[in-house]
Amino acid sequence: MRAVLLVVWLGTGALAGWAVLAQSKEQPPKPPDKKADAKPDRKKVKELMSQKTTHSQKVLESLMKNDLPAAAKHAEELVRVRKEAAWFVVKTEVYKLWSDQFSSGAEKIIKAAKEKNPEVAKLGYLEMTMVCFNCHSYVRDLGDISIERED
Repeated sequence: MRAVLLVVWLGTGALAGWAVLAQSKEQPPKPPDKKADAKPDRKKVKELMSQKTTHSQKVLESLMKNDLPAAAKHAEELVRVRKEAAWFVVKTEVYKLWSDQFSSGAEKIIKAAKEKNPEVAKLGYLEMTMVCFNCHSYVRDLGDISIERED
């Protein structure tokens, strides 16, 4: 039964991802307005992504140990990190959608932990991780997003 739910959930996530990508190909995102928006602080973005990675790994570790309170704690940190201004390296509707879905996955973990439901928490983690893959691919496909590089 769990395997069936996992396959259904992954299939739904994949279809949602393809739909977002198809939409983004139909209406290519406008490049960020370099004059209106300040360039993202590369150091701050790297710091936030490092925090995201650390807390994501801690969520996985907590779920593997069935430590739902710890999983919720790190998922809450992920929601906090996502709300930081430096998180928004591009200003497109697709990027906002991926960011919102990331928060949704983290919030699903928090809710499932409160309900003592490890299976739903695991699905929330998978959802959040798939969003990370999709969003990172999307940002890479945009090319130069005007983050000052440290050369």
